[in-house]
Amino acid sequence: MSLESERRLSMEELKQRNASQPTPAQTCPSKEEWDNLLRMISALYRVTTEQSNALENLERHTEAHTALLREASSRREPYPTQAQMEALARDVAEVQRLLRQAGKKKESSVSPPSLATALSVLIWLALILLGTMVGMVVLQVIWSGLAALWSAVQILIP
Repeated sequence: MSLESERRLSMEELKQRNASQPTPAQTCPSKEEWDNLLRMISALYRVTTEQSNALENLERHTEAHTALLREASSRREPYPTQAQMEALARDVAEVQRLLRQAGKKKESSVSPPSLATALSVLIWLALILLGTMVGMVVLQVIWSGLAALWSAVQILIP
């Protein structure tokens, strides 16, 4: 319906409507605005240059890494599995523990003897004491016998 109402308007009415709309005035930027624009363009150029250099460096690193990956994948040696790596880690930990233990001085611990040990020591000491006493008695008898024999010999020899 709005199209029909616009078609019925006369040409002069349309001109008046269009003339009543103000056209934006074009203004030229000031010297400060030009300077700011120039500074922004320069900064943008520097950032673009830096990013371009960074991109080139990234491409070089990517190529180097790709070459390393190709070299690693072309090797014929099989890589160890996770289970093998875990077993190796356990073995290394055991060796380290043994080395630490070997490096320490052996600790000497003194503990009181048990009752059985104390009794066996006492029995042995009693047996040794008894044996010594018997030996001394035997030596006393022999010595007395030799003394009596010497006395008899001295009487026989004038």
